Amino acid sequence: MLERIAPDQLSWFAAWAAASAERADGPPLPADYDRTIAVLHPGAEPATSDLTAPFLGPSSAEGHPSDGQKTVLERILLTTTGPDAPACLASYDADPGSGTDPILTSTGPGPASPPDDVVSPDSLGGPPVDDLAERVSGHIAYLLVAGPLQDLVYTSWEARWDYEQPVTMLWPADRSWCLSSDPDLSYTVLGCDHALAARLLAEPVLRARQM
Repeated sequence: MLERIAPDQLSWFAAWAAASAERADGPPLPADYDRTIAVLHPGAEPATSDLTAPFLGPSSAEGHPSDGQKTVLERILLTTTGPDAPACLASYDADPGSGTDPILTSTGPGPASPPDDVVSPDSLGGPPVDDLAERVSGHIAYLLVAGPLQDLVYTSWEARWDYEQPVTMLWPADRSWCLSSDPDLSYTVLGCDHALAARLLAEPVLRARQM
């Protein structure tokens, strides 16, 4: 079940969002990690001979891993951290204040079936997302919530909406890793330790590169 993000997590994220709004070349993540891995979206290619960032890609690929990449990322993150581990999510809010009525909830990492009709927020087993969400503005606007990791990964989160409300940033409460899919970029960034980085780099579908 979703819940309001803790004040310390909100402050941690908001400080980074403010800094990133002031500097276009600011850090891609709110913390430093042992390894920083880029997952190239469909059509994206390294722009340098050493295969490091920046990466170039068609605008249609920007901000969006493929469905196959999302599935692999979910599997790795859920098995690494645990499905019930507390986590936080920041979602790009393209139209802040326009309403945030979810249409479907999915528990666990399995695929969710689309509904025939819109489901009212009261039927989701918890308060409407809009009653829980915090909003932060950086170089883009974010909607933030918390909950078990299995409720915040791509399959579960994105199935809640009848319009695009993507997984833009995701991290466990202990901040042992952090994932960022900036809607203006053609790759997803994941900061993590050496063990998680090795798992990401070993998956061909991710087209992962060390940054």
